[in-house]
Parts: sequence; C-alpha cells; structure tokens
Amino acid sequence: MINFEQQLELFKFIGENIEDKVECLVIGGSAMMFYGAKTETKDVDLIFMKSSDLKKVKLILEKSGYEEKTLNIFKRYTLVKKDIYKPIWMQNKDTRIDLFFKKVICFWITENILNRIKEVHEFKNLIIKVISPEDIILLKCATEREKDRIDAFALTKTFNINWNIIIKESLEQTKLGESIFPVFLYDFLLELKEDLKAEIPSNVLKELLKISEKELEKKLRK
Repeated sequence: MINFEQQLELFKFIGENIEDKVECLVIGGSAMMFYGAKTETKDVDLIFMKSSDLKKVKLILEKSGYEEKTLNIFKRYTLVKKDIYKPIWMQNKDTRIDLFFKKVICFWITENILNRIKEVHEFKNLIIKVISPEDIILLKCATEREKDRIDAFALTKTFNINWNIIIKESLEQTKLGESIFPVFLYDFLLELKEDLKAEIPSNVLKELLKISEKELEKKLRK
C-alpha cells in the first residue's frame, strides 16, 4: 500500500530525474487521494497519451529498482505480445505502478475526459493531471476487482456525481468500438446500488439498460 505523501514523493522523484517534460493522467485510488476520498492505495495508476512519455517514465523506474512484471489480473483484457496498448506493471519491494497507454482494458481516454480535467500538479518535469470523479467511476467499471466497486461507492458518497456525464461517455465508448462497455457499466452500477446501497438514480440505470440492449442487438446482427 502507498499513502498520499508517499505518492507525492514518488512523483517528485520521477519529475526530478526525468530530462524532458512528461504528462500523464492519474486515475483510480491515486486520483482519489488527490481529492481526499482515500488515504492509501494498493497501486499507482498512470495513463499516458504519448508512448514516448510512458517509455521515459518506465526507464526512470527501472533505473531506481523497479522491475516489469507479468500480471493477468483483468479478466476482460487479453494480453497480446504485440498489443501497443498492453498495460505495463512495474514493481519494487513495496510499490506497484501500472502504466497505461491511451486506454485501460476496454476503456479509451477521449477528448471529453481530457477536457473535464480541472486539477493539474507539476513535479518539476512530471505533469500530473487528475481525472474527474465521474471518469474515475467509469474507469473502475473497466476492471473486475472488488476494491474498485468499494472505491466507486465511496465516490458516489463523497461527490455530487453528474450521471449525465457517465451516460454520455458510455455512448462515446461505443463509437470507439467498445460496444459492450455499456453492459459492463450497467452491471457495475447495478451491483453498487443493490449490494452496497449506493444512491444511483433509477433513470440512469434504465437509460444504461436501454443502451446496453441496443448495442447487444447490433452485435447479434453482425
């Protein structure tokens, strides 16, 4: 586990040891700590929009003792050797850092997500952009880890979630070829509502169910 202060020290270390300006998005529990919605996280999740930026950070981590590991922890993601979007897991004795390029499992980073970013932090040459609470929930839906459901529930309690953003982004993902994503999202939010008693509006679930059924019908016709 890594707490917020340790995470800041990690970002400072990377920023001070990298030669060029590098930008990345912080997501998951790492982003929640910036919002004060979590005190520690199991791993640090970073998304890069430039593969060159990812490689530079990976090199700094390797020089400081991190090793690349092979982990197949996401059921919805098939690890393909030549897949340029394959996540990279970096591990040292105490910390795991997950590096992503443009997408997380079945979820693409869109211009709308980038435009919703309001919090930016600079650690010398490392620029950290914190995604919105709505987008944290969307990204947590892309995985099948129990802790992601707990984190998403915490976000619904901490923030006044704009559910229209979540519905619209779900539709955007279908345009990018991830037609099944609304189904994952519907199941994910339904579990939050039924199992954890999260306050998710019924009309949101109904709309997502409608979108899911429509996308499944399209898929069956192909």
